[in-house]
Amino acid sequence: MKLADALPEHLRGSRPVEVLERSLERKRLAHGILLHGEDLGTLEAIALSIAQHLLQSELPPVKHPDCFFVRPAGKTRIIPIGRKEGGEFPPNSIRYLVGNVQKSSHGGGRKVGILVEADRMNIQAANAFLKTLEEPPEDTTLFLLSTRPYDLLDTIRSRCFNFRIPADSPALNAVEWQSWLDDYQSWIGKAVDGPRAKSEIAEAIFGAYGLNARFQILLTELTKTSVKLGREDLPEDMTDDQQAALEAGLSRGLRKQLYAQIERATAAFAKRRLKDAPETSTKIILALNHVTEALEKTSGLLELNLNEAAAFELFLLKSLRIWARART
Repeated sequence: MKLADALPEHLRGSRPVEVLERSLERKRLAHGILLHGEDLGTLEAIALSIAQHLLQSELPPVKHPDCFFVRPAGKTRIIPIGRKEGGEFPPNSIRYLVGNVQKSSHGGGRKVGILVEADRMNIQAANAFLKTLEEPPEDTTLFLLSTRPYDLLDTIRSRCFNFRIPADSPALNAVEWQSWLDDYQSWIGKAVDGPRAKSEIAEAIFGAYGLNARFQILLTELTKTSVKLGREDLPEDMTDDQQAALEAGLSRGLRKQLYAQIERATAAFAKRRLKDAPETSTKIILALNHVTEALEKTSGLLELNLNEAAAFELFLLKSLRIWARART
């Protein structure tokens, strides 16, 4: 079975998957592979599919004795370098991963290490991992999964084959989410065409609050679905901290996808408006650029743990002011 057969349909035939498949066929897969994109679940699905090929076992990688996972855990959600506890390194540490891949494999075959949310390594852990990338153990493949690849050390990124993986979660095709996007575009249109009366201004503001409230509900529900699906292929012995970190990572990846679709919906609205009223092109293009910038800033603020609902509310209200200035 080819790698693509085990992946979501939207990834089959994509350039990264084609390159990875050729590398597998020629047995020239790199020791270090950085998979990055907006959806952590998709990145993990690819890593698990490749691991299944490499390990040549009917056992799923999560249960294979030569496949090792490290995830951020604890309130800080950091991957530490690790200190021995009872003669062993904790399973969420870099020394746990490095120590195991340095050993001989159980079945005489390959070993696989999967570092989920690799950007969560602290500096000591990153430097220790870098040494392993510089002198990789024989017959070992290390996967780094990240939605924030530029938070990794440059020296780590440069020693890995880098693949950006497009995201397209089936959950995002939900009727409720599409309805939200339609209402969002309609709200933009009303902001551009009006309002002018005080009652219309109040309606536009309340519309922003309504969109925000619905967005928070959708994000919560879609995250629950994503977490449920993500847990199906995970070890049963994950700690509470690791499960909490998994949920936080999936939520962050899903939010990035939602924001990306909001950006595309905004651009689609602007494109239609430019086609229908080309004389407004300067104002519409300027507004689109400002709204896109505001959305990117909001996403950045959320990485600093700003309250989700408050941040998105500020984005919508700022968008309202921007689009109002683009009135014809």
